[in-house]
Amino acid sequence: MTATLEPGTLQVIASTPAVLRALTGGLPEAAIDARDGEGWSARDVVAHLLDRWPSQRGRVQKMLAEAHPTILDEDEVAGLEASGLRQRPLAWLLDEFERVRAAEAPAFRALTASDLARTGQHSAAGPITVAELLNHTAYHDLLHIQQIATTLARVPNAGRGAFGMF
Repeated sequence: MTATLEPGTLQVIASTPAVLRALTGGLPEAAIDARDGEGWSARDVVAHLLDRWPSQRGRVQKMLAEAHPTILDEDEVAGLEASGLRQRPLAWLLDEFERVRAAEAPAFRALTASDLARTGQHSAAGPITVAELLNHTAYHDLLHIQQIATTLARVPNAGRGAFGMF
């Protein structure tokens, strides 16, 4: 088990809202609502990241407060559907995501080595540490940033004409 943060983990977690705003802010609805091969739009992904944040934050808090607690796996798609966030305007989603992430940044920066080594038992993944959970959060953010960029690229790709060969 890993008890240390990988380089850049906290910076990725803190900067993800700004990166998402830079990628999507001001784009027309047609681009924001374009779907990837799995049916997800940029708006859906931002809504998903916002929806997952209370759970991730709560998991860290539980692991800090309890000795080796059970951390239940969750159905992320069902959670997103139940949240109603997919119907929210993108600007609202970005503002709210930025607000909730900024509120947690000082607490995460203040974690000690012993905090990062605290453990839990994830119902699907097995034993985990706070550091692993935070490293996973940064990884998860970056995967979804990549997903949004790929989805957004599909829009201008349709109009590249002969440049499609490149």
